[in-house]
Amino acid sequence: MCRHMEGPSLVILREEMRPFVGSTIVEASGVAKQIEASSLTGQPLRWIKTWGKHFLLRIGRVTLRVHFLMWGSYRIDERKDRPPTLSMRFAAGEVNYYSSAIKALDRPVNELYDWRVDVMSRRWDARHVRALVKARPDAYVTDVLLDQDLFAGVGNIIKNEVLFRLGLHPETLVRDLAPRKLTSLVAEAHRYSHQFYAWKKEYALKKNWRIYRKRTCPDCGTRIVAKHMGRGERYTYHCPSCQPAPS
Repeated sequence: MCRHMEGPSLVILREEMRPFVGSTIVEASGVAKQIEASSLTGQPLRWIKTWGKHFLLRIGRVTLRVHFLMWGSYRIDERKDRPPTLSMRFAAGEVNYYSSAIKALDRPVNELYDWRVDVMSRRWDARHVRALVKARPDAYVTDVLLDQDLFAGVGNIIKNEVLFRLGLHPETLVRDLAPRKLTSLVAEAHRYSHQFYAWKKEYALKKNWRIYRKRTCPDCGTRIVAKHMGRGERYTYHCPSCQPAPS
C-alpha cells in the first residue's frame, strides 16, 4: 500500500508489480470512466514504466496511463472497503488502484515523454533541466518545482523539503537566483527525490521530514508559516527566518 504518490513512490510500485510482468490478467474490473476495465481480461501485462507521476502499463496492445492525483493509492493482494478505479487479478495475486485517473494513450510513450526531466530516470539531464528553468525568469521557484515539464515526479513534499534545505523563500523568482543557486535547485530536486525513495523503502519517510507538516523550524525554532503560495496556490510550508522573503 502507498500514499504520497510522487515520482519515487511510483518507482516503488513498479518494483512491487515486477512479478506480474509477463503474466495474463485473469480478471479486470473497476469504476474507471475512460477505459472499459473488463476489456483487459485475458490480456498480458507486457511492461511497466514510470515517468514523473505517470504510471504506464502496456497491456496487450494498449498502453494505460495511471495518475494517482491528490489522494490516490494502491493495494497489492488486498483491498479497501470501496470499489477500486481498476482491479487486475493475476494467477499469482492482484493489484488495485484507488482514486486514480486512468486513460489509454494514443501515441507511443517515447513520443509523449521527455525522460530527461524525470527526476527518477536514468536519463535525467541536469544541464537540460537547468536551461529549461532559466528560460522561465518570471516564475516562482515554488511553481517551477511542481512544473512536471521541468521536474517530472516532484510533488508537494519534495518541493517543500528542497526549498527548506536550500534556504529559499517559495516566492523567489527564478531571475533572482544566483547561477550557483539555480544549479543547486536542480541538483537538490534530483538528490532529494532519490532520498525520498530510499526513506520510503525503509518506511522512514515521515520521520525524516524537516518542514513538511511541521509547526516549528527544526533549525531555529521559528513558527513555520503554512499557506497557499505561488501562482499555483499549492499549500506550502516555510520558515520566515531560514527562508527570508526576497528583498
